Amino acid sequence: MRTAVAPLLALALCLTVHPARAARTLSADHAIAVKLESSQPTAVALPEPVASVSVGVAPERLSLDYDGPYLFLLPLDPTVTGRLFVVGQSGTLYTLTFKVATPADDVVHLTAPPTTPTVKSQPFSVASLLRALRTDTPLPGQHAVDIPAPVLPDARVRLTASHALALGSRVGLVLTVRNTQTAPLALDVRIGAPVEDATGAALSLSTWTWPPHLTIRAIAADEEVLSPEGHTRLYVILERRP
Repeated sequence: MRTAVAPLLALALCLTVHPARAARTLSADHAIAVKLESSQPTAVALPEPVASVSVGVAPERLSLDYDGPYLFLLPLDPTVTGRLFVVGQSGTLYTLTFKVATPADDVVHLTAPPTTPTVKSQPFSVASLLRALRTDTPLPGQHAVDIPAPVLPDARVRLTASHALALGSRVGLVLTVRNTQTAPLALDVRIGAPVEDATGAALSLSTWTWPPHLTIRAIAADEEVLSPEGHTRLYVILERRP
């Protein structure tokens, strides 16, 4: 007569090896960090349907899909880490960082931030202004504005062009930077996040001196890894502080 000990033992080992996945609830107006597991997907539940997702990671390293308000992430490379932008149907931009870690998230629920009255409504969202900058699409009411360019303390890159436009209290800044090295250079475009690259191989934009009296709302780049002596354009959305 066969015994069921072996299957039960295998099941017990699986339960021991794989720690329980957790569900969390976060406010969408705070930093959103998601921990992934390579064996099964993690779901991020937004407070609105997903319109589009932009990620700077190769598809063979990270699989993603979305359906309604749900974004599904499955790492295909256990070392993958990065950041992605999710645009909701309202035009709201959600920024997520992700990495493979234990215990992994099962479902991360994002709640809409509480609405507060504003002195003056913005005619366009951060996401729509960022999209207009990247596609060089003029928006009604925009006008050129003269603001100081950021100061780059690192000689590995050089600023070759800068222009800005204003729309309400927001400013869109387009920068062209060049890699002065004969080796590739990665750009870390996270602002306000701790620099995790102890080797100094990546250049963090947090070390730049940005124009005063302005708060950075979003940053995107045509290329986040500069080829030797190559160029890229950076798109920065800033908001004037009262």
